[in-house]
Amino acid sequence: MGEGVSRRALSKSKRNPYNKIRFRFANIQQHYCKSRVPTSSPPGYTSTDNHSPVSPLADPAPPKNPLSSGLGYNPRCLRRDLGPYLTTRYTTTAQIAAEITNSKTIGTFQDIVQGKNGTHGAAHFTIGSDPGGDFFTSPGDPAFFLLHAMVDRVWYIWQGQCLEDRTQVIAGQTNMFGGGVISKLTDTINITEVAKEVYPMSDLMSTVGGPFCYVYE
Repeated sequence: MGEGVSRRALSKSKRNPYNKIRFRFANIQQHYCKSRVPTSSPPGYTSTDNHSPVSPLADPAPPKNPLSSGLGYNPRCLRRDLGPYLTTRYTTTAQIAAEITNSKTIGTFQDIVQGKNGTHGAAHFTIGSDPGGDFFTSPGDPAFFLLHAMVDRVWYIWQGQCLEDRTQVIAGQTNMFGGGVISKLTDTINITEVAKEVYPMSDLMSTVGGPFCYVYE
C-alpha cells in the first residue's frame, strides 16, 4: 500500500521517545503569520504556502509560480474548501469500519480505501483548494500529514485483524495510476530529500518493525 508506506517512511525523519511523530519539510516551508484570513479559513492564525502551484484545482486559481518546477518563491495564504458532502458519506466511522471488515485481501482493501469514494480520496477532496487541491503539492497544507496518518491508522487496524496473514503483503504495480511491473516486498522506498535512508518495502510493513516503533490507540 504505497500511500501508507510513504507516510511511515516520513515518520522516520524525526520521532521523539513518546512516539509523537513530527515531520521535517523538504522544499515546502511552513510558517504561521497573522494576516488577512481567506473566507474559507477560520479566524485567527493561518498558514502560508511559499511554493507551488503545479496543477491547481482551486477556483479562483492561485498566482502562477515563477518557476516551472513549482518550487519558486510564491507566498500566499493557505486556502481550504471545506464542506460536509464527502465527509458525511465516505469518511464516517461506519464507512471506515466497512472498509476494514469487508476487505479480505490487501488488494481489495487498498482499492476501496484509495478508490473514488474511499476514505483517502474523500478526505483530500474535502480539504481541497490551495495547495491541498493540487495533486503535486498537496503536502503544502499541514492537514495533509494528519490525513495520511489516518490512512496509516486504517491500514494498521486492517492488519491487526490477522497480523500473520496481513503484515507482509502488498498488491498493485509500480506506477501510481496503474501499469509498470508488479510490486514486490523487495522493492525499495527512496524519499530523497526527506530522509537519506533507503529501505526495502518489507522493512516498512509494520509499525513496530524495521525502523518503526509506534502504535495507534
